[in-house]
Amino acid sequence: MQFAKIPDHYAFKNALIRMAATDKVAHAQLFIGPTGSANLALALAFATYLNCRSPKQTNACGNCFSCASMEQLTHPDLLLIFPKKTSSAIFDAQSDRNYLDTFRNLLKKNPFLTLEEWISAMHFDRKQCQISKKEVGKIIEQLSLKPFMGPYKVVCIWLPEYLHHTAANALLKTLEEPPPSTVFLLVGSNSEKVLPTIRSRAQHHAIPPFSEEAIEQMLRNSYSDLDAHRCKEIAFLAQGNLSKAFQLIEQSVRENFDYFSQWIRCCYSGNLIKLVAQAEVFYKLSIEVQKNFFTYALQMSRATLLGKFNHPLFQLGLPAEATFLKKFGLNVSINQLKEIITQLMQAYYYVERNGNPKMVYLHMSIQIINIFASI
Repeated sequence: MQFAKIPDHYAFKNALIRMAATDKVAHAQLFIGPTGSANLALALAFATYLNCRSPKQTNACGNCFSCASMEQLTHPDLLLIFPKKTSSAIFDAQSDRNYLDTFRNLLKKNPFLTLEEWISAMHFDRKQCQISKKEVGKIIEQLSLKPFMGPYKVVCIWLPEYLHHTAANALLKTLEEPPPSTVFLLVGSNSEKVLPTIRSRAQHHAIPPFSEEAIEQMLRNSYSDLDAHRCKEIAFLAQGNLSKAFQLIEQSVRENFDYFSQWIRCCYSGNLIKLVAQAEVFYKLSIEVQKNFFTYALQMSRATLLGKFNHPLFQLGLPAEATFLKKFGLNVSINQLKEIITQLMQAYYYVERNGNPKMVYLHMSIQIINIFASI
């Protein structure tokens, strides 16, 4: 991974390069950014730059053997640590290699990998994920060796939130006093879930979500046949989450709009019979499609709220949606929109945590009926 392949974050990339150029690299660094941000990609690009044999002023050279092996994530001085299924079976050598090969392949395809994509590829759920004490033992063992071909041995720990408490305790001494020429890059999405003892030993970097312009650029680079209007739609709906943008490429925005507009009309008219039927349909959708619908509904509700204040974000060139939202905005107050947004956020939270989708959908719909009925 190279810095040039990551849009946005120019000031932060320059700061990392200055850190390497002046030989002031903190031995433990925590890259914290929301899901779908550039936190993992930036950590990998930094690791590439640290061990590049001919670094440029703004990027790794991309041509030396070190850069080539980093591109394949097979560099002998790079240790990749990530959550795995909590089963003793994973610790035999063959299973461990299979996990690592799968993780490398996913990262090469998408350096903005999310936990949901990882667990989906490996067919296990969030509760089964952890970084075990045995994984930390492997780190300590490998760090007893000097860097093989680069100036640094880089340990990239993806999602330190999932460090088992025994693993975190085993890591503390090495993290505080690592062997010479060792750099720990911890990449997470929620600093509050990282153990305080780990947080306190690392330099923090807060990685913001991608801008809409950056997502548009990435979509245009990845999908040459995607028209400008569709890019703008998806960048708006992704809300800074690049992985969500790639998911939306595969999903019809028109389908979401039709579903959303029908649902809002049923809530506004208080048509419980149709809402019950919709809940049955919603229940049969995959969890990702359910979450995408709530994301879409949230964005449309927020766009309507912005439209109340003549905010420029409301003028995004979404013809069918804009027409509907203008009419919707005439029949709903600002306070009602705020309450609707709250209900949608709660529904998303419950579905994401495996709540019964039918019950979540119906409860939310009834609450929104009551919101519309309020004065």
